[in-house]
Amino acid sequence: MLPTKKEITIDADKCTGCHGCEMACSIKHFLVCGTHYSRIRIQEFREVNTFVPIKCQACEDAACMEVCPMTARVRQENGAVVTDPLKCIGCHVCIQACPFGAVVVDPTDGKTMSCDLCDDDPMGPWCVKACTMQKALRFVDARDAARGRAREWASKLKVEFQPPGSAQEETEFEFSFCTDGGKEQ
Repeated sequence: MLPTKKEITIDADKCTGCHGCEMACSIKHFLVCGTHYSRIRIQEFREVNTFVPIKCQACEDAACMEVCPMTARVRQENGAVVTDPLKCIGCHVCIQACPFGAVVVDPTDGKTMSCDLCDDDPMGPWCVKACTMQKALRFVDARDAARGRAREWASKLKVEFQPPGSAQEETEFEFSFCTDGGKEQ
């Protein structure tokens, strides 16, 4: 049986913009506390008091992998899509290709980097460990994450595409498969 893949889920509604995840990531990978060293970013929309954590989504058909002229963007065993620094020439084409803006520049060498799920740490991603107050970030089984997203979308679609009128109208609609005009015997 194959090992279960895990992924980081993001609940932007819970993010308070504390930047703790960025700090933890930068310390884990560079031993420096600074947002420019982080592989996760908080996109701030202060005018509406909204904060969205941005990290690599490890897309199944990752555009960043397709456009890299040196095939430096690779998928790890854990599913994370990362840059092989030995192959990367720092052209930054992968940054432009990423629809999420999750591929960023490594400030130490100008090459690119993205979330590796802290694959060398048995305790899991540091950003998740740092997000203890609101739990906007969680490290979960990929199947559970998919189920959660499906439920979320289903509930949104149910509200969005509900037929005109209310559910009461549906209960008032009379229909029967009985051949005697709907009278049961």
